[in-house]
Amino acid sequence: MKIMNKLLSSTLIFFMAITCRAQTNPNPSSTLDAFITNEMGLEYLPGLSAVIVKGGKIVWIESYGFADVDNSVPVNDTTVFLLASVSKLFTGTAAMQLAENGTINLDQDINDFLPWSFAVPSSPSAPVTFRQLMTHTGSVRDNNVVMDNYYSYPDPVITLPDVMERYFSVGGSDYNASANFVAGAPGSMHEYSNMGTALNGYLVELAGQMPFDQYCNASIFEPLCMHKTSWFFADFDSAHVARPYQHVNGSYVAYPHYGFADYPDGQLRSTAEDMANFMIAYLNGGNFNGSSLLSSTSINEMWTSQVPTLAPEQGLNWYQEELFYDGGSSMLWGHNGGEMGASTDLYVDPANDIGICVLTNGEGNALFICDELYNYALTLDPSTGYSPSCGAVGITESVQVSDRKLLKVVDFLGRETELKPNTPLIKWYSDGSTERVFIAE
Repeated sequence: MKIMNKLLSSTLIFFMAITCRAQTNPNPSSTLDAFITNEMGLEYLPGLSAVIVKGGKIVWIESYGFADVDNSVPVNDTTVFLLASVSKLFTGTAAMQLAENGTINLDQDINDFLPWSFAVPSSPSAPVTFRQLMTHTGSVRDNNVVMDNYYSYPDPVITLPDVMERYFSVGGSDYNASANFVAGAPGSMHEYSNMGTALNGYLVELAGQMPFDQYCNASIFEPLCMHKTSWFFADFDSAHVARPYQHVNGSYVAYPHYGFADYPDGQLRSTAEDMANFMIAYLNGGNFNGSSLLSSTSINEMWTSQVPTLAPEQGLNWYQEELFYDGGSSMLWGHNGGEMGASTDLYVDPANDIGICVLTNGEGNALFICDELYNYALTLDPSTGYSPSCGAVGITESVQVSDRKLLKVVDFLGRETELKPNTPLIKWYSDGSTERVFIAE
């Protein structure tokens, strides 16, 4: 997690479950609803969307509370949430795809791809590998003082290549030998690192020979029919994105929508429905609706303890979390996430073919909700569920409005420009919506 503020208040706020979906929840439970809404009040979570998959099907899906508290806009199953560090599972998936097709080797020196030299100051001759970045053992430390400067609204204005050079290159403006790196050789220490994952995303961009977000669109989101998933806010109709909230003095206060230049470590946005597809693909040996995400061999490697002497729960970007059920507990593979106004969880149990995902627009802890969902999942019959739809409706199509007018076109530094090929641009419209475009020539 990048940020997980614990806000103190004596006020308990309760919610009514509000749902809206294309298909009916196949296994509704008033008992589960009551538990979740009570936890939302205790943890100050204004809105929540969650899903359970089992046996390749959605067996439970429900949404609660508000995506926009001020305007009483309810959460539904297609509400878009910031995933925070659950995003790291997708960055790891992208790197694993490149390893699987032979473009990279997980134990390869990352300097084979970087346009500038990377070295850990305490061990300058020791190589750092993709595997080390994916297991938080690459001796990279998060320097929050400079990372705070990478935030902007609603999308980053510093490019990923620029921020990586600023942070890791010896001549970079944000380079700091002691604050940006741990005082230990690569592979000798386990320290959770957002910037290490961001660097891995940048390496995917270099090795894959296309911008990181475009690589994910082509190789992950499109094959999995994740049509409401994107790394950049500009790709969405803003009315469909849950506003992030903090809880202060008994009230919910909205943050403005934001992004950060080190975006592969936590800026992905998605829906409960799309996340169901991702979990089903992993649980089904990498296959979804006739498309292959990864081989079962690659997935098994990601779900294998990589550094047992340092952090036995750590796989390749995935890690193990203990979830409790009636009469016991199990170790599930997954990840959680915490950002300003976002708290997320995703966990899978390959032995029982179960996956659960919880997305919220608040800063509380939803792990007890995950326990209850897992407990319920164990009782469900997969035959009662339904297979996710895989229509051809994408993000760009979903934001078309017939009477809106184009006001201006800007580049990713916010400078007004004209439409031109081979350049990521953002269109701003009269209704306040935006659209991210890339015209290939």
